[in-house]
Amino acid sequence: MKGRTAAGLLAGAAILVAVVLYAGAGAIVRALEGLGLAGLLLIVLAHLPIEALMGLAWRLAAGEEPPASGARFIWARLVRDAAAETLPFSQIGGFVLGVRALRSSGVQALKAALSMSVDLVIELCAKLPYVLAGLLALFALAPASDLLTPMEIGLGVTLGAVAAALLIGRRAGATLQTVVRRAAARWPVLASLREVHLKGDLETVLSGILRPRGRLWGALALHTLCWFLGAAELWLVFALLGRPVGALDALVIDSVVAGLRTFVFMVPAAAGVQEASYVLACAVFGIPPAVAVAASLARRARDLTLGVATFGIGFGARGLAALPGGGRRGAARSNRAAQTAAAADAEPDS
Repeated sequence: MKGRTAAGLLAGAAILVAVVLYAGAGAIVRALEGLGLAGLLLIVLAHLPIEALMGLAWRLAAGEEPPASGARFIWARLVRDAAAETLPFSQIGGFVLGVRALRSSGVQALKAALSMSVDLVIELCAKLPYVLAGLLALFALAPASDLLTPMEIGLGVTLGAVAAALLIGRRAGATLQTVVRRAAARWPVLASLREVHLKGDLETVLSGILRPRGRLWGALALHTLCWFLGAAELWLVFALLGRPVGALDALVIDSVVAGLRTFVFMVPAAAGVQEASYVLACAVFGIPPAVAVAASLARRARDLTLGVATFGIGFGARGLAALPGGGRRGAARSNRAAQTAAAADAEPDS
C-alpha cells in the first residue's frame, strides 16, 4: 500500500511539474501575488461554514443517538480533513484521527467509526447530482466542448464508485468485521473496537445507524449543499485573483475537478491531477493556464493553512490540559484538591 501511494505521489508530482512548466512559473507567481495574505485568509474563512455543515452531516449519519455533540463532530471533521492535507501518505490515519477527535469509547467509538464510513458513502453519493449539474451547465454554455467526454467519464466513474459502495454495504457485516480487527490491531487508540466486536455488537450498531432514513437523507442534502457551496467558493477565488467568472462557469470548473478527482484516488491529495483538471476546465472559458493553476494552488494553500491551524489548536489544547490547573481535567483536579484541603481544615484538632 505504501509503495502504491509513493508511486501515485511521484506520478502526481511529475504531472504538477509539467503543468507548471506549461503555464509558466512566473505567470503563476504573478497571479498569486494578486491574492495576497488577506485574500487567503478570506478564502479560509469562507470555507469554515462548509466544514461545519460537513461535520453536522456526519452527525446525522451517526443514527438517532450520536456519540458526540454537533460541535465535536465539526471538530472531528476538521481533524479528518487536516490530516488528509498535511499527511497525504496516510489518509486512513486521518480517518483514525477523526474518530479519536470525537473522544468516544466502547460502543460509542464503534458507532463513530461506522458512521464515518456511512458518511463517506453519502458524501460520494452527493457528488453525483453535483457533477450532473456541472455537465448540464457545460452543455448549455459550450455544447461543442471537448470537455464533455471527460465529464461524462467522471460522472460514470462516480456512479460506479457509488454502486460499488452500496454493493459492499450489503455484505457490510463480514467486511466491517475484518476492518475492525485490522484497525484495532494497527492503531491502539481503536483497541476498544475489538472488544465491542468480540461481543457481537457490530451489526447491531450498524443497523441502528442505518435505520433512521430521515437522518440519512438529511446528511445527503447537507453534503449536496456543500458541493454547490464549493462552486461559490471557487467563484470567490477567481474574483480575488482578479479574473472574475460567472456562477455557471464556476460550477462547471469545480464540478469538472470534482469528477476527475474521483478516479485518481490513488494519487495523494490529487497532486498534479487537480492542477491539470483546472487547466482543462478553465480553457473552455478562456482563462489562462497560469490563473487556472493559481486557483488550484490557492485552494491548496487554504487547505494547508486550515490543516496547520487545526493541528496547532489541537496540540495547544492538549498542552494546556497537561498543565496544573489547565483544561477541564486540570480544573477538576484543582477543585478536588481544594475540597480535600477544606475538609482537612474543618476537622477538629485531636
